[in-house]
Amino acid sequence: MNSVCSLRKQLVRITVSVSLAVLFLLQTGCNFGTDFTYGKSADLSVNGTSVFANLLRERGHSVSRKRRLTKRVDNFDTIVWAPDNRRLPPEDVTGWIEQWLGKSNSRVLIYIGRSYDANLQYYQDKFENATTENRGKWQRELAEKVMQERRYDYDWSLPIGTDPPVAYWFEHDDDTTKVDASKVGGPWANGIDSNAIDLNCGRLLRPLEDYNVEESTPVFYMPNEEEDDYYYDYGYQDEEFREDKINVQNLLTVDGKPFAFELSTTANPGRKVIIISNGSFLLNYPLMEQENRKLASKVADEATGDVVFIESDYNWPRIGGNANDPALHWSWVGRAPMSYIVPHFLFWGVLYCFVFFPNFGRPKRIQFHPPKAFRSHVQAVAAILRRSKEKSWARQMVDIWLKRNNK
Repeated sequence: MNSVCSLRKQLVRITVSVSLAVLFLLQTGCNFGTDFTYGKSADLSVNGTSVFANLLRERGHSVSRKRRLTKRVDNFDTIVWAPDNRRLPPEDVTGWIEQWLGKSNSRVLIYIGRSYDANLQYYQDKFENATTENRGKWQRELAEKVMQERRYDYDWSLPIGTDPPVAYWFEHDDDTTKVDASKVGGPWANGIDSNAIDLNCGRLLRPLEDYNVEESTPVFYMPNEEEDDYYYDYGYQDEEFREDKINVQNLLTVDGKPFAFELSTTANPGRKVIIISNGSFLLNYPLMEQENRKLASKVADEATGDVVFIESDYNWPRIGGNANDPALHWSWVGRAPMSYIVPHFLFWGVLYCFVFFPNFGRPKRIQFHPPKAFRSHVQAVAAILRRSKEKSWARQMVDIWLKRNNK
């Protein structure tokens, strides 16, 4: 009877837990949809850079990723940076990277501009390949993404503050309305079928006109904001990349306009800053096309040594700080697919505690039964003596008890 009652209680608890879990999933949803996270080298996102990172690994490069500009970045020879920010990089970040370039004669920065989003092409392809029943759905999704992209372009064009942003490596070229994307040129265009690639030319990045003018040469200085000597010990206020004349070479042009170009110095041509207008041939989704992969291989040829991907959003990467910050080690929780799994795991853990640990139902009064016979006392004493594992001592205790009772 007791086993039947126990089984029944167990079934009730399982039923309650399953019912609550189903209700939770129906309310929140699993959300295992398409990932559109931008610029991450470890995510299988439409806008990610994991495919390009694997291309570098296939060439023998060691690939890592960082979220801060710390001394650990000195261990790498190539930086790949695809920020999720369409504005010009700030002075402190630009100065830090130029200081990093100056610490070796063969270091490369590959900067990928943020004027392209692969999700538009993704929804466009879904709409074109959709069946008749789903065509209306994908058309609405595409129209929503187009309006969202236009709103982002407008937001990014708004100035911040009173002072205009300063460009140290490039500037925006918004006059690209008449650019023919099929007319490509430059060293990277050799062996590429221009009709099989689709470069986004809505906003291009172009070189400056006064790199070598003495009055316009920047002198970077990062103030000591954290009241420690970290910035001064590392020498961020020094500038070594622009110690000689800067040369500009167009690597890829579109209708005569630069799409990708290289900045280097005459004294140290191995120090390079490679500026790519956008990732329309470097992100995961565009790399599905063969010609885009060929073009990405041209970029991979420029990398040297160990490679690190600097992952940053609209806040730009932080400079300095502790690279062993525990918050960085737990950052994987907020990325897909763990960002979907962890909340469900926590829910199931809390649900398990509420279902299996508490006692449901009305409390019952426990009835204590007094000993019914003297033999129970004798058996308890015998059990205690048996636990001592001292046979002679136990027999001595029994003899003493018998002598006392015989008197």
